[in-house]
Amino acid sequence: MAKGSSFYAKIKHQQLILKTRTPIEFQGDEDTTLKTERSKNSEDLVFEKPLSEFAEELFQKKGPKREKVLELILQKFTNSSEHDEFITKGISLTLLHGCHNCIKSDLNTGKCTKETYLASRIIGLLQLDVGIENDSLAHEIFEDSIEKLGNSISKFYQGLKPGFDSSTISSLMDSLAIITLVGGNGPEDTERSMQIIWRFLHEELVCKPDTQVMISSISAWSFLLASIGTRRISSKLWKGSLSYFSNLLEESDQSVLRIKAAEIIAHIVEIDAIEKFSVDAMDFNGKLLTCKENGGSMREEMRKNWMNKVKSVVVELSRSNASRKDLTKSHQSSSSDVIAFLKSGGCPKTTLLIGQDVLSISKWSQLIQVDFMKQFLGSSFIQHVKKNKLIQDFYDFAPRAEAPHQSELYASSSEEESAGIRYVFQPVLELKNPHYFRVCVSENSILNKEKTQKMRKKRFLSATKNAGYYSASFGDDEG
Repeated sequence: MAKGSSFYAKIKHQQLILKTRTPIEFQGDEDTTLKTERSKNSEDLVFEKPLSEFAEELFQKKGPKREKVLELILQKFTNSSEHDEFITKGISLTLLHGCHNCIKSDLNTGKCTKETYLASRIIGLLQLDVGIENDSLAHEIFEDSIEKLGNSISKFYQGLKPGFDSSTISSLMDSLAIITLVGGNGPEDTERSMQIIWRFLHEELVCKPDTQVMISSISAWSFLLASIGTRRISSKLWKGSLSYFSNLLEESDQSVLRIKAAEIIAHIVEIDAIEKFSVDAMDFNGKLLTCKENGGSMREEMRKNWMNKVKSVVVELSRSNASRKDLTKSHQSSSSDVIAFLKSGGCPKTTLLIGQDVLSISKWSQLIQVDFMKQFLGSSFIQHVKKNKLIQDFYDFAPRAEAPHQSELYASSSEEESAGIRYVFQPVLELKNPHYFRVCVSENSILNKEKTQKMRKKRFLSATKNAGYYSASFGDDEG
């Protein structure tokens, strides 16, 4: 047998021994058994389970087990970069109905628990993943969830006791907005969800006001409004809504709510649709009133009045020390943006860094949409914008294509070579690794091929350098 082949046979034999070797057990002082080959952490093994198995476990009877599974699913959505598994229709619908089952279990007990909070967030994240490539499935999720989420919001809020955490209601509201944005077919579906939120604002929150739930509801409503083109907004559904936000702007004792109202009014003014939101701008026949004094339209007159009203309130808030304490940095920034808009007539242009690209924001609708998505997605917002084509289309954002990374062996620098140091990087692979023979030993291995290419390149450069040297010397001698 040739020397080379015997060497390869020895390597193969050693790998076979390592593969078939049974773990050695040691008996310690405390009668505990240790194995030489440690198993993976149990939580890592659970996390590696396919999503289909997680989804089926959501139909268990025990609430604590369902809650644990929901936490793992949410972690999988948040941390995993691979979403192909989520798009499968069967798995998606099983997961959706499992989340519905968790919410229903809480409704039956009359308690608003963490289980509903997690389930509602998963529904929203699932819809964002599904909507990338499957419009029909996204619409099915919307139709299957809109009434369930709407009823859950109302019933859970009715049973919410004063002083209790209302984050679950806010999560349900956010999920309703997301499934509508992605799965709704046109402005009719969008306004269906807006009406659910609007009824909740006027029926539930009027009787039992809660600032945090109110902020979430208004944010969701304005987020959906910002997704509809001006001409496609209903001219009948939202009459009198400007009066509601005007009262909130002038009379609310919560600075954050006043800022939210100012943002919505600024958006309505920007899209030039005051007559669709105000009864005062139309006559009994539904025609736009005109201002006889200056020959212009009542719309322009009302636009100026709204701008002055919002400006006075926002300036008051920015000067008040008490309101500054109530406002977060984002709301303080938003109040400054509103003032700048009213002064210049346009939304302040801002940018958001997404990896190496820049997302430009120049409209109130974009500002409202980005703020809502950042709040819903949290720390994963940047990753979603970079990878989710649906969100990219929504924001009209086109990231630059990243060049695929190609692994390359380390080549010695010129300084190292001048010092006589020449080496290349060699991957660290253990003998028991199934790829060891192919990568490190075989004559056709990736490592040997790369080394050969490097050596050929060096010989070529060396030959070129020497040829240039002697050519120059020959010229001098002849001269």
